[in-house]
Amino acid sequence: MRLLSLELTQFRSYPQLTLDLSSEGVHMMVGKNGAGKTNILEAISILSLLRSCLGTEEPDLARWGCDFYRIRGKVQSNSGEEKLLEVVSQQSPRVQKATFLNDVRMGIEAMVGRMPTVVFLPQELQLFTGSPSLRRRFVDRLLCQVSPEYLRSLAQYQKILKQRNTLLRSIAEGRARPEELDVWDIHLADCGVPLTLARLELIGTLQLTLPEEITALGESWEDVAIVYDRKGTQCEAGALKKEYLDTLLRNRKRDCILQSTSAGPHREDWHIEVGERDLQTFASRGQQRATLLALLLLQVSYLELRTGEKPIILFDDVFSELDSAHQEALLHSLSGYQVLLTTTHVPEGSFSAHYWTVEEGRVSAVESGKIVSV
Repeated sequence: MRLLSLELTQFRSYPQLTLDLSSEGVHMMVGKNGAGKTNILEAISILSLLRSCLGTEEPDLARWGCDFYRIRGKVQSNSGEEKLLEVVSQQSPRVQKATFLNDVRMGIEAMVGRMPTVVFLPQELQLFTGSPSLRRRFVDRLLCQVSPEYLRSLAQYQKILKQRNTLLRSIAEGRARPEELDVWDIHLADCGVPLTLARLELIGTLQLTLPEEITALGESWEDVAIVYDRKGTQCEAGALKKEYLDTLLRNRKRDCILQSTSAGPHREDWHIEVGERDLQTFASRGQQRATLLALLLLQVSYLELRTGEKPIILFDDVFSELDSAHQEALLHSLSGYQVLLTTTHVPEGSFSAHYWTVEEGRVSAVESGKIVSV
């Protein structure tokens, strides 16, 4: 899949911007920090996932002083079919977000994954050492693009979790009884089971070729493994639901004291180990980068396998963390995919790319060494 054009209206630093991205290969956005390069990748991620890859809240996505934004993108599938994707968000007269496919309004579940993307941000370098929420977001971002059922279950789970935690606070304040948790525990388990099962299946799929990808990047780890961390052990839906319910009941008194739900998919995690040693306890920064690149390539392969489309690759300032050898190896591995990346300077090495300069919200194409405003 390729993004042929991108149009922004009142989005971030851009009152109006139209980019022709129909040329195949790598598109490199070059500019100083704060120039607006990342805003372009963020807009593309919203077309794909309907939310900011940076976690930015909706009111902060509109240009300063505006109460709405619009993002439009024309995409072309591997078969040559063209589609127009659009996301419109407004804050007044009431908060509303609408999505359109070929100018026909569509629901969120029908839109997510129409344009599969893999996003690589500087904070991804904290994937192994940072908060478990980063690792959960890693798997959620993949699964939401390939499974409307997963997206639906995740949204329902988050809603029920919020309601259960509200009830826990009411119990702690004496305004509700612990027995009232019974019905919420059942709802939470019903939505949580498909999340855990889908994540386990994903981890198993990635594990199949992880050693091969790691070896290709120069690390001879034959016993590298992705391990999913959870309190239970069941892998069948019925048994897993019972396990969740038993755990919630066993932790009920503690949950009421802490006013928070202590078990479930929102508490689960994963890690990579080599020879039963956690990667973050021994791997050098270079080894962690190589592992991260392997996971990046696995994401690309997984999305292409599940969707039948080549995902669009978004890199935000990734070259600042990679030496020239890794830069060239990475782009070589992604030959045949559309890649959009941001950088503060043109990297060393021989890159075949379409260059754009970004300065104070203005984007200009560089053609044959000449800057052409757009």
